[in-house]
Amino acid sequence: MAARPGRSGKRLRLPRRQRSQALAEERTPGLYLRISVTDRCNLRCVYCLPEDARFASSRAGDDELMALARWVALAAGVRKIRLTGGEPTLNPRLADHVRHAKTLAPIVGLTTNGVLLGPLLPELRDAGLNRLNISLDALDGDSFRRFARRDGLDRVVAAIRSARRLGFDPVKVNAVAMDGTDYAGLVRFAAWEGVHLRFIELMAIGEARAFQADAYVSAEAMRLRIAAAGIALRERTDRDEPTSRVWSIDGHDPATCSVGFITTVSQPFCATCDRLRLSSQGKLFTCLMDNAGNDLLELLRSGDHDGLVARVRRAVANKAPPAEFVRHEVMASIGG
Repeated sequence: MAARPGRSGKRLRLPRRQRSQALAEERTPGLYLRISVTDRCNLRCVYCLPEDARFASSRAGDDELMALARWVALAAGVRKIRLTGGEPTLNPRLADHVRHAKTLAPIVGLTTNGVLLGPLLPELRDAGLNRLNISLDALDGDSFRRFARRDGLDRVVAAIRSARRLGFDPVKVNAVAMDGTDYAGLVRFAAWEGVHLRFIELMAIGEARAFQADAYVSAEAMRLRIAAAGIALRERTDRDEPTSRVWSIDGHDPATCSVGFITTVSQPFCATCDRLRLSSQGKLFTCLMDNAGNDLLELLRSGDHDGLVARVRRAVANKAPPAEFVRHEVMASIGG
């Protein structure tokens, strides 16, 4: 069944002063830490996981992950934390992770496929979650199932609308761009629902390595397809984000809805990358294309906190662009 745009009742938006404060927080000095609270997922998106996906037999415990996050924040300085997976809503202690992250950084976000999100939103909001990214690759049931290999479209759309009603602002919707993506439909959905859409160029990571060259669509090609559908976008460099180039939709306030292009392939942003990733196995990665990582869990378990801090600082000091834009393991092994 298609996800038809529909008004979802009164929406709460942050007052102008709070929106300005949120923008200022985004620019606060410090690193951006992404924490994978599980490598497991309830979907099998074709670009991410095989149908018979095998997950790690062991991982850091929740308390261990929270302790590692605290040591990384101490060693490197963190202004923003995002909880990822796998699918983070599969972790029964997700709200605890949000509360703990809020003690370490003013900005706490979540990236989720949205299937299980709706009922959790009030507790996550009360725990301190103030940024939300929801994945949505298609707007009709058949296409959703083709991309995700599972059902769930109606629950994802319901979660997006629930997030808006509960006052999450901004709500960002992520779509991995491929040849069969409905670019115009997703832009119209973003405009109608009042969310910020981000198209992500397909990268040669894990499962996608086999077909990335054939399925890849550049940001420029996406914009041509959107224009061909009669939708006018206007470049807004004043609203660009560290990892995305932002465009407004003609006739709509860019503070309410926008379209962004994450150009990892066509225009890499390595020079401005401030991201660290802590995997559910307790490894720290300074680049998405890092296939090794830095094991922090062994140092935590041995009580070598000085060694742990030194390892984090050494990894950050050596942070550099990758030799090649290829990751051999699946995305779930490192976190989104």
